[in-house]
Amino acid sequence: MAGKGSAIRTTTYGGFKGVDFSTDASLVDTYRSPYSINMMADTGGMPEKRPGWRVLQTLEGLVHGVWFLQKDGITHFVAHGGTKLYTWTGENPAEVVLEGLHSGENSAGAVMGGTLYIVTGGDFISFDGTTAKQVEGYIPTTIIARTPAGGGTSYQSINLLTGRQRNEFIPDGTAKVYQLSGETLSDDPVEVTVRGVSKTEGTDFTVDRATGKVTFTTAPAAPAAGQEGEVIITFTKEVEGYRNRIDGCTILTTYGVGTNDRMIFSGNPDYPNLDWTSGLNDPTYVPDLSYSVVGGEQTAIMGYRRIGEYLAIIKEDNGQDSTVFMRSATTNTSGSVVFPLKQSIAGVGAVARGGFGNILDDQLFLSRNGVFAITSNVITAERIVQNRSYYVDRLLTKEANLETAVAESWNGMYLVAINGHAYLLDGRQNKSYKPRSQGDFVYECYYWTNFPAVCMRNVKEGATETLLFGTADGKVCRMNTDIETMARYNDDGQPIEAIWATKADDDGDVTVLKTMIKKGNSVTIKPYTRSSAKVCFRTNKDAVDWGAVEWQAAYGTMDIFDWSDIDFSRFTFNANDAPQEILFNTKVKKYKRLQIIIKNDALNEGFGIFSVTKHFVRGNFAKR
Repeated sequence: MAGKGSAIRTTTYGGFKGVDFSTDASLVDTYRSPYSINMMADTGGMPEKRPGWRVLQTLEGLVHGVWFLQKDGITHFVAHGGTKLYTWTGENPAEVVLEGLHSGENSAGAVMGGTLYIVTGGDFISFDGTTAKQVEGYIPTTIIARTPAGGGTSYQSINLLTGRQRNEFIPDGTAKVYQLSGETLSDDPVEVTVRGVSKTEGTDFTVDRATGKVTFTTAPAAPAAGQEGEVIITFTKEVEGYRNRIDGCTILTTYGVGTNDRMIFSGNPDYPNLDWTSGLNDPTYVPDLSYSVVGGEQTAIMGYRRIGEYLAIIKEDNGQDSTVFMRSATTNTSGSVVFPLKQSIAGVGAVARGGFGNILDDQLFLSRNGVFAITSNVITAERIVQNRSYYVDRLLTKEANLETAVAESWNGMYLVAINGHAYLLDGRQNKSYKPRSQGDFVYECYYWTNFPAVCMRNVKEGATETLLFGTADGKVCRMNTDIETMARYNDDGQPIEAIWATKADDDGDVTVLKTMIKKGNSVTIKPYTRSSAKVCFRTNKDAVDWGAVEWQAAYGTMDIFDWSDIDFSRFTFNANDAPQEILFNTKVKKYKRLQIIIKNDALNEGFGIFSVTKHFVRGNFAKR
């Protein structure tokens, strides 16, 4: 029977991993935290304060997207803010390069052929490092070997991006009237060349735009043997709504046969289950017959992920239809490239167009039930989806307006931002295995506050990855990972509150009251040039509200002397960079469960935890 005078017992919390929000604070593992904010794993897997962020640029309006274009050794940053497109290099102020853009949901961008292409839901834009403009469509040659009266051979499809097209004729030497393949032409100029010589409308020929007929003053001569003898006529016949099929898109990716040589467009709300494929290495040419119907129109395409030779198309979930389709790329017997589709997965679909990313080759997307990966069944080789965010799903899935979440892959991690919060899945740590997570493994997770990202971009330059993000109030920010001093630990000049809490521990028996003795209790913290920690306690007697339950028991600093980063208010000659302990000489009486909370909310201070040690004695049985 428990009683006074019991032997002193020890509990040590160490070998920390990530958070666990999946269950009650008393039921988590000793090496995970049921309450932690603004922490992430260091290179050894121990929790430390996340780096802060700072504002780089201030734009007008919500930031719909941020991208970069590397050209001629220069990294050009590009952002869509409000109704304007901005660009800058280095630390230079952003300049407006295009105005009058659509301002709706997030925009999407992709690079091909040294040019950045962007869709906004109302525009299709190109930026080559100098000039930004609405994309001018490639002019296809729709008919070749046509006689003046008509006929000929179909060659290229009409381009959705322009009503402009060409017909190539073989003159017969007598006909003056040439029938174009289109009628009801626009008022745009009709251009004519005869064997490379330009002709002038009104002098060399006239045009009946209603009937699509071109009448020459003098009949073009028939070609001699061995001559091509072409008459090339370029005209404009607009098809209402064609251009808007691409301008209205909000999803952009690249794909092709063994490489990414074509651009794929989707996300047009008027065509939710359609996507279009561009010409070879030419995003300015989108044939009108290049569309694919992906599943039923009642569920929209949400995004794409590359899985080996396949392109996975992920749709939203309506509880009935297939949510993942697999596209392959191959060449048919006639030498043409085709992109066959097949249904793959039903049951889990994407909830946010911006919620896609990856950890190495694990392709991830955000659903209403958490973050899922597309993988293969080891027995059947069929594609399946598996949960990867088990430890944070309890909070993540309750976030309001989850469809506005955005995600990005960064330094071996996957980050989801929503409502000023961020959920980090860490692919650098050993995986965990939870059968209840509907997956073969899950990632260690962390939770951040004061992270107001509405779009994100990982800028890769060599081995360096820099995370940029845009905000709803027009700020473009970057993580302070490039700052080596303690100045990296602030959010645009404001302190970062970082917290790590142990489980609400009953020390093996919830029916017995325990008392933590005054001596022998400590927190071992990670060494930094400047660091400190506050140690607080929460027992079963305290309220559930985290803002009201913490009562501070100890405070300690742990600074290391560094000539390059001196704070004279905290000057020290300590050069020992080994971990150090903060002892808390506090007694906590008659608790059933005790939680130890360590936090740092100081400006420009690092913070990390290696272990927590407590000593206690057992008392009488609890009466209630």
